Amino acid sequence: MTGFARAVVVDDRLAIRAAYLYYRLDLTQARVASRLGVSRAKVGRLLASARSSGIVSIDIQHPLSRVTGMEVALVMRYGLRDAVVASTLAGPEGEGDLQLLAVGAAGAHYLASLELDQTALALGWGTTMQAVAAALYPGWAHEVDVYQLNGAVPAPGHATGAAEMMDRFAELGAGRAHHLQVPAIVDRIAVREALEAERSVSRDLSGARDAPVAMFSLGDLCRESVLVASGYIDADLIDSLRGCGAVGDLISRFVGADGQITDPELDQRTMGLELESLGARGVAIGIAAGPSKAPIARAAIAGGHLNTLIVDDSLAAALLA
Repeated sequence: MTGFARAVVVDDRLAIRAAYLYYRLDLTQARVASRLGVSRAKVGRLLASARSSGIVSIDIQHPLSRVTGMEVALVMRYGLRDAVVASTLAGPEGEGDLQLLAVGAAGAHYLASLELDQTALALGWGTTMQAVAAALYPGWAHEVDVYQLNGAVPAPGHATGAAEMMDRFAELGAGRAHHLQVPAIVDRIAVREALEAERSVSRDLSGARDAPVAMFSLGDLCRESVLVASGYIDADLIDSLRGCGAVGDLISRFVGADGQITDPELDQRTMGLELESLGARGVAIGIAAGPSKAPIARAAIAGGHLNTLIVDDSLAAALLA
């Protein structure tokens, strides 16, 4: 290949990435320039090239750049109801924020495609779910009752973002948010039992249990877990859970590779819907980004806790390897 030909290939690749970042993820030209390590003027030329060469119409107009072959393979291998794979067009080093943006947009698009009308939706919380909320748009649903799958009242000095996330889902879906006003994890089993006996808590848990659609993120087992960041558990407990065979958490409940609880005592102090009810509905959606989530994704499938999977292409590749 000549030097000129190599330059054309490189510019085409940059044009594709610039178009994806600008048109699909709505980044400003300044942010695109920073991401690609080029000047804003270069970004302008790349976008113009993408339009004139047809790159935008071919690659960007495809709904959310879904990787259809991987979706079909995931459904067949794991016996899923449905699978969505969002292409990030990330570089070879991987770019976590792009993965999160792409999966969040895919999750929002998928929920909107369900055309929820005067029905209920149950939600987990966390960084990925916040990305879904950020990608929602007015009218994505009609009069939807939004219930919370797990507690999220933060420890002092910490934040979860769950309340704001729930409110955004409800507001943009012309519905109502039912906040589960309890922590994710409490100190004593008796405290959990007393809180769950409260009428308002019991009512909201029943609403989450009966919702025909649920969406929740798949949490990997790491010291950067949102449960650690929110002050519910410490990093030492993460190490202990790993020693017990845990691979991650589903709605704050830690499971092993088989999708079953690894620490029963901790689980009895965890506030929210019981794990066995999570997948017992028509549409149970697990959503995650990044290859590190492969173990917890497999565990969620093995335990029957989801029937629909929304992931980015790097996680899909890990699951299909």
